[in-house]
Amino acid sequence: MPRVLVADGDPLIRRLLRRCLETDGYEVAEAEDGAGALRAIRENQAFDVLVTDQALASLTGVELIAIVQEIDPALPCLICTGKGDLELATVAMEAGAVGFVMRPFRPDHVRVAVQRAVERRRLVRETVRLRLAAPMLERFTTILANTIEAKDSQTQRHCERLVRLSDALASELGLDRQLRATVRLGACLHDVGKVGVPDLLLRKTGRLSADEWDVLRRHPEIGASLLADIDAWVEVRAIIRHHHERFDGSGYPSALAGYAIPLGARIVAVVDAFDVMRSGRPYRAARPLEQAVEELRRHRASQFDPDCVDAFLEMLAREQDGIDAVGVPTRSGLLVDELHRLRQR
Repeated sequence: MPRVLVADGDPLIRRLLRRCLETDGYEVAEAEDGAGALRAIRENQAFDVLVTDQALASLTGVELIAIVQEIDPALPCLICTGKGDLELATVAMEAGAVGFVMRPFRPDHVRVAVQRAVERRRLVRETVRLRLAAPMLERFTTILANTIEAKDSQTQRHCERLVRLSDALASELGLDRQLRATVRLGACLHDVGKVGVPDLLLRKTGRLSADEWDVLRRHPEIGASLLADIDAWVEVRAIIRHHHERFDGSGYPSALAGYAIPLGARIVAVVDAFDVMRSGRPYRAARPLEQAVEELRRHRASQFDPDCVDAFLEMLAREQDGIDAVGVPTRSGLLVDELHRLRQR
């Protein structure tokens, strides 16, 4: 139940606001002056909205709002103003108020103003929660993906390499911090739907039958459906669902083409193919770096987004450190696995 603190020197006004808000299910606390309001906030700090009059004893409403913003910057504050008193509303906004309630009070106006303030408070809390949870969530998804990939020893640690390379490519393409985080999560969980694919099929070294291919091709949709209840992961699910689409429209599951394919899925498609070629699979041996690069070039604009391929190859070639042909970034540490493979050759 959202909690509202009403600060007003007039007990009749406090009673009116309390009755109006309690009717809508809010829990209401009262303060008759600025000092009382500050004391309640400092002792409790569990309010979702402050509604204050300007004419308070000991502090004005604007002064109260300014101090409250230092105590709890995320607490939405509403100032009560007379009709046409735009100067007070402006000063209060500058002090940190998010809105105002017009006198004489109309219940519908009070409800709307408080409801918007409560929603603002909820969104701020959700944003903070997600920021705090993001590093832990990313680590959890990596553990989950590695657990799934443990079904096949040749694909273990594939997701960790994919996360690193996808993030590097997203940065190369100029994506902002939030979009890069989405790409990392999508890359990490791109094959989570393989929990619905039989182990024997994943480990099969021979050619797959048409029926077996049908089963395998369901994994992007299975993976997206597994995460359907996480509202904040709409774009992550899109990466998982569409990372096997092809730029020319011949991919699956939706036969999307070109820029209709989500950018995150186009990024993951390139780095996934590259890592698969370099590390190998039960049905195909690992390929040398030069062959993997040539394969990306060959399928540029048919299987892969040409912009993603170009940016990826530029990223590989940028930091040559004594490696001929296509170099790898040795100082940035982005392709440590590549260096290790090259040195073992």
